Amino acid sequence: MKQGGSLLRALAFAIVAVSLIGFGVYAGTVSGYAPPDATLQADGIVVLTGDQGRLTAGVQLLQDGRSAHLLVSGVHPSVTTEELRAQTDLTDAQFSCCVELGREATDTVGNARETAQWVRANGYQRLIIVTSDYHLPRSLIEMDKAMPDVEFIPYPVRTEPPWRNPRAARLWMQEYAKYSTVWIGRTLFPASDHAS
Repeated sequence: MKQGGSLLRALAFAIVAVSLIGFGVYAGTVSGYAPPDATLQADGIVVLTGDQGRLTAGVQLLQDGRSAHLLVSGVHPSVTTEELRAQTDLTDAQFSCCVELGREATDTVGNARETAQWVRANGYQRLIIVTSDYHLPRSLIEMDKAMPDVEFIPYPVRTEPPWRNPRAARLWMQEYAKYSTVWIGRTLFPASDHAS
């Protein structure tokens, strides 16, 4: 009986240790993301809706001439085009010519599918992906699963790091759990990427 208890304790310790190490690697990856070089161009910019700052960053990239095309993926059906345009400093003409709103995605997998449809319709090969820094690792996996032949350039929108705020720590831990699940699935079943 004592031996069984020792094994359980050792197993629990190993799980905690692996989780902490994994989170450390994840946090290091997130912290290591840097905005791409200012001269880098892409066929399109994709903003994944969610935290504040994402749309502003994507629009700034558009205004800086990094691409002439911007997809905002995951726009809630209740948000009108006029309301969204008002959150930017784009003119009606700029918004109409260069910004497309995706309204079907409700999660990161949906963002990848919505983006893949946009890519296929336009023949794009290189995209700048704009989302919160902690969300980038999982987003890039899902994007690569949906579009294995497309080049993705991560653009991190900085958020408060987990070591400064308990709320941020909880958010990062939740995202790390989701990322780990997706990463393990991709690692163990790579063939399923192209079957779906």
